[in-house]
Amino acid sequence: MNDKLMIKVEGLHKYFDDLEVLKGIDLDVHEGEVISIIGGSGSGKSTLLRCINFLEKKNKGNIFVNGKKIRRSASDINKLREHVGMVFQCFNLFPHKTVLKNVMVGPVVIKKEDKAKAKERALEILKNVGLEDKADVYPAMLSGGQQQRVAIARALAMEPDVLLFDEPTSALDPELVGEVLQVIDDLAKQGMTMLIVTHEMGFAREVSDRVVFLHEGIIEESGEPKEIFDNPQSERLQSFISSIW
Repeated sequence: MNDKLMIKVEGLHKYFDDLEVLKGIDLDVHEGEVISIIGGSGSGKSTLLRCINFLEKKNKGNIFVNGKKIRRSASDINKLREHVGMVFQCFNLFPHKTVLKNVMVGPVVIKKEDKAKAKERALEILKNVGLEDKADVYPAMLSGGQQQRVAIARALAMEPDVLLFDEPTSALDPELVGEVLQVIDDLAKQGMTMLIVTHEMGFAREVSDRVVFLHEGIIEESGEPKEIFDNPQSERLQSFISSIW
């Protein structure tokens, strides 16, 4: 991790009708930092990620990426998504496209890359996530873990500065979780900046530089994994950890 600020979230509020889901979130994410976001159901974890990537419209607050304030214009949001990739719970692959075409689609359609160049890069990424032999098959022929690895490869193909993971293993059978976590762990070792919403506490402890605990739309506690898991300060975090640990 270094001092370069990749993402700055400032006073972020989000409402769904009368329900305030995020109540003034402030969060800095530095280059090379891996932050795990933990908390109970309904605490605002996924909404925070979706607001950062403008999949949800914030009600108040500011979001900066690489020092640039992101506004609601389509051009600003498209530019943001070139720098900030997202991996979802349920893969969101194109079922009618092969694995290779799924990984190529972003660079070709959004970045207007040459198809030959995009194909070469896609094959290299698929090799890195252990799926080079699946390039020509369709998503339905893959296990859930393989589909999620394709989704990660697709996000990496855009060469993002930051990756957001929204509970990337929650839709997987338990025996498939490890293969996806291994890919994320490898990315962490390569210095990828990542924000990970996860229920995998052991993984969060191992891979994170910092763990953020959300409770009812606020950051209740934030710190190094050892501090958060071994010496939680707030009663809510103590209760959360004791309920899952």
